[in-house]
Amino acid sequence: MSANLWVEQFRALHARARKGQLPEDEKRRYAMAREQFARALTAAQGMSLPPGQSARRSFRIAQGLQVDIAFASGPVRAITMDVSVGGFSVMMHKPPVESEEPDFTLRLPGNQEPVKGKARAVSVQRKIGTHRVSFSMKGLAEKDTERLETALFDLALERIK
Repeated sequence: MSANLWVEQFRALHARARKGQLPEDEKRRYAMAREQFARALTAAQGMSLPPGQSARRSFRIAQGLQVDIAFASGPVRAITMDVSVGGFSVMMHKPPVESEEPDFTLRLPGNQEPVKGKARAVSVQRKIGTHRVSFSMKGLAEKDTERLETALFDLALERIK
């Protein structure tokens, strides 16, 4: 099967899953297809996965989404540079305190309810006059993790014509 045909079949399966139209046997097939698609995305991004780690939880999408981060020093509103189910990166004028775990609210595309949780800075890269800060997400409810993952698949599929 060609890659284009596989993607089109996955796109149709994904659309049906979003509408809750999959019987149990197709739900299993869909879960396997999501993992396969995510593995292709992580490979295209030059990422390698540790054994046993799900690609669905690792692939990133370069996407600007609004995120509000509630630091002890005051709230910061930023736009993500990239997002995964495990975290996000933003540009900040000054890096956060290393040990702080602020609350965050990540706005999803469309009129979806935002995803909320705790963040922890895991990487700070100094740039000219600013810092690229990568955060891991903690404390997401399973339904929020699933909604975020689905939104990321939506965004990935939008980019493949």
